[in-house]
Amino acid sequence: MLNGESLDEHIDLTSGLAASGVEVVFRGIEELSIDVGPQGVRVRETVDGRDLAGFGLVQVVSYRRPTATLLNAVADYLAVKGVRAVNIGDVGAPTRLFKYVRLANRGLSVPATVYLPAHMLQDAFRDLAVRLDVPFVLKTVTGGSSGRTSLVATEAAFTHELRARGDARGLLAQELVPPDGSYFVLVLGGRVSFVARQDGVGGGDLLATPRWDDAVLVDPQELDPAARETAAQAAASLGYDIAGVHLVRHWTTGKWCVLDVSSNPPIGSGGHTADKVGAYVAYVKRQLAESDQAAAGNLSDTDVTRVRLE
Repeated sequence: MLNGESLDEHIDLTSGLAASGVEVVFRGIEELSIDVGPQGVRVRETVDGRDLAGFGLVQVVSYRRPTATLLNAVADYLAVKGVRAVNIGDVGAPTRLFKYVRLANRGLSVPATVYLPAHMLQDAFRDLAVRLDVPFVLKTVTGGSSGRTSLVATEAAFTHELRARGDARGLLAQELVPPDGSYFVLVLGGRVSFVARQDGVGGGDLLATPRWDDAVLVDPQELDPAARETAAQAAASLGYDIAGVHLVRHWTTGKWCVLDVSSNPPIGSGGHTADKVGAYVAYVKRQLAESDQAAAGNLSDTDVTRVRLE
């Protein structure tokens, strides 16, 4: 039970369940850690280090901060692991953490990412440096326009960032993927409709909000088929019919890695606007044509005759 301290005080509850052979574990939201990496996702309670996948049922009793920020990521993990969840679904915004968990759960490559509760971050630099290498990226869980992202390479810099942020909603530590080119892919209705590439991307560029302005246009059909498939799968995994997908090819492994998926890509702003708008217009026409075909398919022969006459 998460955030169930009030129930923990009722001896009859725990003793009654124990008599039935049911073990009850009470943990606060600040006692969860989340790891996203090549081996998949793990969500653990940090008191005994037990994986939530090993529980038969997980219930949220109350929603104190930062519960809502984390719950959609936890819910997706439990669903994949087949663990029954109570009062968890449809809670929380599509945060950065949720996106990484969802993409990794669907088998897509994302940067190795660690979420730790705030009280565990203070002494975590050396462990994170071993797990993620240095420099690694420090970013907010929630993202958005106020989502600050920075590189840290030393313990002093890490400590400074923690003190400067004071973000109660949590932070992510993330591997810095060495890029062999950075791509911005517009996926519309499941199709890769627009592609732009930035060459010579460094760490600082990867941390910035994706820009279309100074990128080079790439014919979508000339993009590596694996990249096209990755972008389309990333959009579909998050349920986005319109998505801007930020991809990089890992310098050493050659694998395509998803850095971000946005449901609000800059179609009408930034560079190459005419090309993006043209792709969007084509998408809208497809959607309308498919709607017309579906509507026609539901008409009787008499209805079709009447429509033609009119």
